[in-house]
Amino acid sequence: MIILRMLLYEDGSLSLTRTITAVAWIAFLGVSIYLVYTQQAWANYDTFAVFTGGGGATTQVVNKFINSKYNTALGTYSQNPPERRV
Repeated sequence: MIILRMLLYEDGSLSLTRTITAVAWIAFLGVSIYLVYTQQAWANYDTFAVFTGGGGATTQVVNKFINSKYNTALGTYSQNPPERRV
């Protein structure tokens, strides 16, 4: 459970962007394993893989932007005090 907490939580609270990334990654793995196991072809798999796999990476970039813009003091690496966060 510690690994799951490290993946999904930031600064002691659940992170929406990290949760979206984790759900997308689990969906990608689940559908991919299902298709291989049942030996099925899915015509739209490439689109699904781009949105779940690539979308997760894009969400992490957005997560970094949000943390840099709203959770850190301007021009530093230190965090804003909780009352100054948006």
